[in-house]
Formats: sequence, C-alpha cells, structure tokens
Amino acid sequence: MTELAEIVRIQNYLREIARSQYEALALDPFTLFFHPSDTLKYFNYAIPDRPCGLDLSGILSTVRHAYHQRQRLARFEFFEAFAPELPAALRENGFSEEGRQWSMICTPQTLQTVPIVANLQIFELGPQTSLQDARDFMLVQREAFSPAEDGIPTGEEIGNTQNSFTCRPAFLARLGDEPVGAAAFSQPIAGVTEVTGIATRTAFRRRGIAAAMSAQAAAAAFKRGVQTVCLTAEDERAGRVYQRVGFAPFSIMLAYIDDKQALD
Repeated sequence: MTELAEIVRIQNYLREIARSQYEALALDPFTLFFHPSDTLKYFNYAIPDRPCGLDLSGILSTVRHAYHQRQRLARFEFFEAFAPELPAALRENGFSEEGRQWSMICTPQTLQTVPIVANLQIFELGPQTSLQDARDFMLVQREAFSPAEDGIPTGEEIGNTQNSFTCRPAFLARLGDEPVGAAAFSQPIAGVTEVTGIATRTAFRRRGIAAAMSAQAAAAAFKRGVQTVCLTAEDERAGRVYQRVGFAPFSIMLAYIDDKQALD
C-alpha cells in the first residue's frame, strides 16, 4: 500500500469513528461533527471528505454558521497530505493553524518490546470494571489533560465512563495502589484503530509508563485482529517515546480554528 493510500485509509477511519460518536452533518466537501452536549472544541470539528482547496469561501461561511448556531467554535482536523490545498483556503477565510502534530502508525511487524517499569501493573478495563477503577481512570486523564478541572467526578460521570469501556477498551496503570497512567483505543474499523488519551500523572512522568501503556494497548489491538494502530503525538519529544514502541511518523495532523468566531 502506498503512503498516500494509507493516509486516505486512516483519514477515512478517523471520520467514521467521529461519525459513531457525534452528530454528523454533511456539507460537501466536509463532514461536520458535534458532540451532543459538550462544547469543548476537541469534541466538535470538521473533517474533509476529499482533497479540497481554492475557493471555499461560500461553504466555509456555511460551516461557520453551523457551529455558531450550536454555540460551538468552528474547527477542522485533517491530515496535511490528505488535503494539501486546504490550509491556504482556510487561512484566506479567517482560520488559523492551531496545532501541528505527528501522526504515527504501528503494525504487528514493527511493535517493539519496551523496558519493564518496576512494580507497574497495567489493567485492561472492560464492561465489568469497578466504579473505583473507572473513577481513577478519569482522574488520571483529568490531571493530564484538564488540570484546571480538579473536582471529583460525579457518580453519573463515573458511570458513563464505566459504560464506555464496553465498546472502547481502556487501560489503567498502577504503581502499588496509586493510579499513574491511562490509555484507550477506539473501536476498530476495517483493521484500523487509534490509541487515544495516553496520560501519565505529572509526578510519575519520564519513567517509561507512557511507552509501556501504548505498547500494551497496541498489542491488545493486534490480538483482536487489527492490522494498523495509529496515534497522534503532541510533539517531537512525545513522538520519540512512541518510536521506541514501534510507531513511525507517517503524516502531519493539522488543526485549524476560526479566528473570527473566537473573537466574537
């Protein structure tokens, strides 16, 4: 399979995963996604359905209006190689680059054994996971990704997270009784899955926990028949961690956000 064909395959996968989680609205050449209740920008974004660019002023105005109607910020996520002309069109219409991250892939052939972290235990979370484990999973991810959100999860939030493990295998790492790391992978589609939410609590970073968790998540996906595991690394330093696991960079994931709406 050529590199471009693999990029198209994984871009299609990410679109279908978003479709399974969020409300979808087709506005050619894009599909817009909206979380049913959460306005957080990372849960509300558009993905191009095909390569596009040049004069998109009319459709981008419609996209902007669709997000504004739902009290959300218009935002795009896509592989640069999938739609190489789109960034220029977005900039011309009041969007700016918000993020540029490494996208990486791993296969059963490239997966590497990582050094053992002393006393680290990684548990796979499923439908029978306890409320305590679901709570600890949430607390680890909150500390890593939303440190300002320091409240204890409500019973409803914990129950919803527990229920999500039915279709989204997840992993919780402990050192003794202390929860220190979390990760999950999305529902596989056509032999592809994405490892997401790889989180290590601040006090336990740089010990190899993220590498151990991503390796275990990838291995579990391969046991389920997955052929390609992808993930997005926050920066080059994080990318080097995943390279030790057997992930290799294959494209740049871009995020573009609406400057005009952000100033409203």
